[in-house]
Amino acid sequence: MTLRPMRPDDVEQTVRVQGAAFAALADQTGEPVADLAAHQRELAGLHRHFVAHDEGGAWVATRDSRIVGCAMALRRDDLWGLSLLVVDPTVQSTGIGRRLLDATLRHAAGCERAAIQSSSDPRAIRLYATSGFALFPQMAATGKPVVDAAPASVARVRDGGPADHPFADGIDRAVRGAGRGPDHALIASWADMYVVADAAGRGYAYRRGDEVYLLAATDDATAAALLWHCFLRAAAQDVEMNVFHLTSEQQWAIEACFAARLKVTPGGPVFWRGATPPRAYLPSGAFL
Repeated sequence: MTLRPMRPDDVEQTVRVQGAAFAALADQTGEPVADLAAHQRELAGLHRHFVAHDEGGAWVATRDSRIVGCAMALRRDDLWGLSLLVVDPTVQSTGIGRRLLDATLRHAAGCERAAIQSSSDPRAIRLYATSGFALFPQMAATGKPVVDAAPASVARVRDGGPADHPFADGIDRAVRGAGRGPDHALIASWADMYVVADAAGRGYAYRRGDEVYLLAATDDATAAALLWHCFLRAAAQDVEMNVFHLTSEQQWAIEACFAARLKVTPGGPVFWRGATPPRAYLPSGAFL
């Protein structure tokens, strides 16, 4: 088995490995399998994005010229984050994951902060916990939101667009210590953006179908207004809403999820190094 930097022509194989690994994890845990087949184009675009913008953080493991694992990590300002680490089920538990993680961590040299969103796979949890990261448990919420309790503050929220990306970068630098730069254009290609910018606070969110994809704000009340706006949009479309990555820091979000009658259940943990989970913040799994 050999490791090498990921190339654009690897994308078809790395997407295949991701699909196989996610399906195997669903079989192991009994959790619903993500419908990756319906998002092949988006996944391919995501993988190409990391090759283009994070060459030092994108790696593949090969065996007999076949890709059997891949890892992708971003570096934005002083923040490093692991976006994906997957190993083909036929060669899992052979040390490939550790080697891929070590390769991506070289991309973190000099970063003050580092973060990893983990699945519930015990092997992944052990890997990250033994690599210098602190573990923080997380919850997830799902269901069709009941919006009778929506606060009047949702009126503060407006639709966002490309002109708001620099504004959002400023929010992220204040909240998590790093902007997103080129990530906004890709996220905006599959998610709707919402913005609050007034005297009471500032923040933004992306909603992707039935998921709060990302949210960051300067204060809890602004963050809650953005979250409730996502709930209202979902209710208007009669679709479910999924809210992931809820730590004990996000009490404002947990309270909103219960008020909206969503079901709250345990999720995979998050790992941080050099920081703790930001408060008025719901990270993206892929872009942290």
